[in-house]
Amino acid sequence: MQYQKEEVRQRIIEAAFNEFEKNGFYRASILQISSKAKVPIGNLYRYFKGKEALFHACVADAYELSLQIVDSVFEKWLSSGSGFSAETAEYSVELLTRLSSEHSRSIRLLTENSGGSEYADFFNEITELGYRKLAESFAHAAGPEEYLLKVIARNVTEGVLLVLTRCPEEKRKQVMYDLLIFYFKDLGERVGGNAE
Repeated sequence: MQYQKEEVRQRIIEAAFNEFEKNGFYRASILQISSKAKVPIGNLYRYFKGKEALFHACVADAYELSLQIVDSVFEKWLSSGSGFSAETAEYSVELLTRLSSEHSRSIRLLTENSGGSEYADFFNEITELGYRKLAESFAHAAGPEEYLLKVIARNVTEGVLLVLTRCPEEKRKQVMYDLLIFYFKDLGERVGGNAE
């Protein structure tokens, strides 16, 4: 009996993924999800209270993991004391590649199809977290202008998400590594401050 409930729940989630990927959160239809899952709409509401709950089930783990990874990458960088090294880049690439392989559909929903949902501001939240961490890395001395750090954070976020969602899997690690090295190696020297 419990197995059957889980199987129905998974069918609903898979149908929801397909509907959100096709139409985005805002235009997605609970009726279409119910139909594609072959679950009567009344029964669907026993599993999920509505479209927002379904979207949450599709993206919440990826959202939380994304925030943790940004935090972890900067903590590794700041604690190394040697700047953004090849080792830090490799560590970051491993975390980001794992995120992509385990949650690729969810990341794509968050970045491309979340308009109208509670996750609609995902890109800006990740960018702001990256900016705060960059600012922290320059906090010990006069660093670059605030707006320069905001531009860097925005561009890095956009680049990382593009690689995670669009780059072919066989090239993803190398492209991600190159992107991180491009942005962060010797960043302090290039922007007029000294990051830790």
